[in-house]
Amino acid sequence: MSFAVADILAPRAARYAATLCRGVLNDIIDDDRRDAAFAAFARALRPKGALVLDVREWAASAERKTREPIFRKRVSTDRGELTFTSVAELDAKHRLLLISERHELIWRGDERVSEYQFVMRCWEREELSMLFARHGFGNVQYYGAYDHRVELGATDRLVAVAQLSDDAAKP
Repeated sequence: MSFAVADILAPRAARYAATLCRGVLNDIIDDDRRDAAFAAFARALRPKGALVLDVREWAASAERKTREPIFRKRVSTDRGELTFTSVAELDAKHRLLLISERHELIWRGDERVSEYQFVMRCWEREELSMLFARHGFGNVQYYGAYDHRVELGATDRLVAVAQLSDDAAKP
């Protein structure tokens, strides 16, 4: 058994029995690069190989971020009090989440702050289904979490498991 970490758009030459892609597809916001990611998945898998991925589902994410645009959590650590704040704005036309994050650590009167801004493009099941079909994946199953008992729509996540067909896996 082997395990490899690779660039999502430039996988290694080896072919694998399975690929796990957790949460990073949301960071690819361009249609052509999204398509290229699925082409790369197909090239990286052996015949009948499995692709397991999770993304943010647009409708549930938009509803959640409209209801709760600010998320804040504070925890005590051995290095001080850490406060994480995330503020989300929606660009509904493009299915984008515009995220601003602030990480604040206070320890012995010293304050360290890091701020980040980034964009995530959410997914819809239809888009995933189209890309799976285009790149030779079948036997697709969708879930609301990595626990198969969680139904679609119960979370803002969309977990998909798909199998590469024999024909698509030929180099």
